[in-house]
Amino acid sequence: MKIDITENQYTIDNLSRLSKVLNYQLSTTLLLILLYAGLLTLLAATIAAILFSPYMLYILYLEKKNGWIIFFVVMVLLPIIVIFLFAPLVLLFIPLALVYFYYFTLRLVVRDWIQEKNAKRELQEQILQSKKKHEEKEDLNFFIKR
Repeated sequence: MKIDITENQYTIDNLSRLSKVLNYQLSTTLLLILLYAGLLTLLAATIAAILFSPYMLYILYLEKKNGWIIFFVVMVLLPIIVIFLFAPLVLLFIPLALVYFYYFTLRLVVRDWIQEKNAKRELQEQILQSKKKHEEKEDLNFFIKR
């Protein structure tokens, strides 16, 4: 059984970065909407969502969270397509609200993922330490028996 702690640390770093961006984007957008509930704020929130979504999807892809990617497509992209094809474009604020609801939900789950990865890394380190101790004891026993 090969244990790769560096790969686990890489995924923890990715998830931590995603969590920080989610926290920053959600709090900033919420603050802007509460302060200036105007067209310019909606435009800024839309641009932020458009710029952040590819990064978020990339991290979810790296983490193999396919269910969350599918959930994003169903919850955000399909309503955008339906509104473009069948409804007035004024309703495009609905997918924007869905995007930020998705971000909020994802933010809560990413914290759990980070905790799970940290716990897994600590367990792997404990296993490695116990293997090293066991190997050292076997080496000592080999020399003692001779």
